[in-house]
Amino acid sequence: MVTAILFILLFGLAQRMNCDSDVVYKLKNIICSTEPKYSTNASCRVKAINWNRSEAKMDVDLVRPMRNISVRFQILKKDYTNQYQPFLIDVQINMCSILARQNFSPYGIILKRVTSKFTNFNHSCPFEGHIIARNIYLDQEVLPNNFPLGFYKLNITVYEVYSMNMEYAGHIIWFIQAMKPIKISKKPK
Repeated sequence: MVTAILFILLFGLAQRMNCDSDVVYKLKNIICSTEPKYSTNASCRVKAINWNRSEAKMDVDLVRPMRNISVRFQILKKDYTNQYQPFLIDVQINMCSILARQNFSPYGIILKRVTSKFTNFNHSCPFEGHIIARNIYLDQEVLPNNFPLGFYKLNITVYEVYSMNMEYAGHIIWFIQAMKPIKISKKPK
């Protein structure tokens, strides 16, 4: 029992040593794409706030109601060959059950925290009409642990699920940089 506790403590310490505790996640770019069968007028923009933070604005008009939304959430990390490789997370989440509090998947809860804070995507299914997201940024309090410094790609692919098949509805790709905060020192006058 003591060795198990010691192992957990040492593993946690090693995890903290590999990952800086003082990390900010800056949104570098965002790409949105939708299926015309489900939505129109999709727009995504990134606005730089300061050296350490940028925010995204997203809009989409749903043409028909989405009753059972499923999301594939992937994180990829850029390696030394300048290619994005899978990194830690590749999960399929039923967002309707997360929003209705019937499922408590940890990654679904993270997506729910982000969406409920910045969007009108915060009620139970079905979804219809205009979906907006304003001033979205990735905060270190939302994530369970800090990621190593580097460039990441977050793929969020949205599907409408029927009884036996899934239909592609769209995707959002976030390009994020995990970096140490840039501290600006003001020059005295």
